Amino acid sequence: MINTNLLKSLIMKKGLTQSEVAKKIGISSQSFSYKLNNKIEFQVNEVMRLREILDIDNACNSELDKIFFANKLD
Repeated sequence: MINTNLLKSLIMKKGLTQSEVAKKIGISSQSFSYKLNNKIEFQVNEVMRLREILDIDNACNSELDKIFFANKLD
């Protein structure tokens, strides 16, 4: 499950809306909302696009880990 609050925070810091991010990764706003709220999982290619769009570090124990490998719901 993902860390929804951290991902939303990164989206806001980049000055983007959730709809803009959804479009950039090639999914509908509704699908993005479901994924953001842990209703369905992000696909690997979507995570990689998010990493690029939001400039998320890919190193071990990075923001990427904190977002996509969260232990609990926010």
